[in-house]
Amino acid sequence: MILQRHNYFTLSVIVGIVIITSLILFQNFNSCPARQFEIIDEIIAYERTLDPNSCISLVEKIHQLNSECSSDLEIVDCG
Repeated sequence: MILQRHNYFTLSVIVGIVIITSLILFQNFNSCPARQFEIIDEIIAYERTLDPNSCISLVEKIHQLNSECSSDLEIVDCG
């Protein structure tokens, strides 16, 4: 009986640590600097292809980032 309680406690601690770690990682990947780097990568990819469809979605992402994160990322000219 004591061993069973110990196993539940250990399992609860491990699950708690996994949940907290997941939340921290999600927050870091969804942070403003992480989103800005992601958009910069997309800008570089767009400059290689000059695909008008990707440009429109890229402009929308830049507008959203600038409004949510007080960023001053320059809007891409879709030409």
